[in-house]
Amino acid sequence: MCKSVLFKDGELVKLNIMRTGWNPLQSAQTSLSVLLAAGGISRESTRVIATGYGRESITFADKHFTEITCHGLGADFLEPGTGGVIDIGGQDSKVIRLENGRVADFLMNDKCAAGTGRFLAMACDAIGIELTEIDNFVNPHESVHITSMCTVFAESEIISLLAASTDRSQILAGVLESIAQRARQMVARVGFEPSKPLLMTGGLAQSRMLVDAISKASGFEVKTHKYAQFAGAIGACLKGLS
Repeated sequence: MCKSVLFKDGELVKLNIMRTGWNPLQSAQTSLSVLLAAGGISRESTRVIATGYGRESITFADKHFTEITCHGLGADFLEPGTGGVIDIGGQDSKVIRLENGRVADFLMNDKCAAGTGRFLAMACDAIGIELTEIDNFVNPHESVHITSMCTVFAESEIISLLAASTDRSQILAGVLESIAQRARQMVARVGFEPSKPLLMTGGLAQSRMLVDAISKASGFEVKTHKYAQFAGAIGACLKGLS
C-alpha cells in the first residue's frame, strides 16, 4: 500500500492510502496530487520525503529515509514517550527500540513472510474471510495450535485442519497466536524497557485481537493509534520538517 500524509503549518491535515500496484512511482505521484489538492498548495511550495521499500524509485522526492528511522519518529509523534515500535507490515516485521524519541536498536525480519501481513492474509484467504473481519470472527479463548510459521507449510496445515472440520475461528485464533509468539521472540531480542509501553504500527495494528495477543505474549503493554498504519509516512514528514 502507498501511504501518504500532508503536514501544513506543523499540523497533520491529510492522510491518504491506496494500492501501490506494479508502479510505485505512479502511485506516489497520484498520492502527491491528492495531498496537494487537499492542502490547496503547489508542488513548488512543498517538500517531499520518501520512505519504505519503494523510496528510491520516487524520483521526484527531495529526500529519502529508511523506514526504520521514519517509523520511530512517527511512533513517537503518535505516542510520545513510547519505548518502541512493533511493526507488522505486509512484507516484513520489525521491532524498534526508542530512546528519547530516536532509534536506539532494531530487529527486522525481511527474509521470509513468517509473522507478516502476508502470512495473515494467506490464512484469511484459506479460511474464507476478509482481513477486516478478523476481530468479529475470532474467539480469543479458543484456538488451535499452528505448528508451522512457514507460509507454505502453514497453509497446508490450515487446509488439513479445515478438511478435518476444525472450527475456522479456532484456526484463525491459532494463527494470531503464532504471529504474537513471533513478535514476542523479536521483542525479547531487542531488550525494551519494561516500564514503557510499545506502539504497534502498520496495517495489522487495526486488529485489536492481534494487538492484545502480542501484548499478552510479550508481557508488554502494547498500544495502537487510529493513524498507526501511517506511522512511517508521518515520520517521513517529520524528517522533512527537521
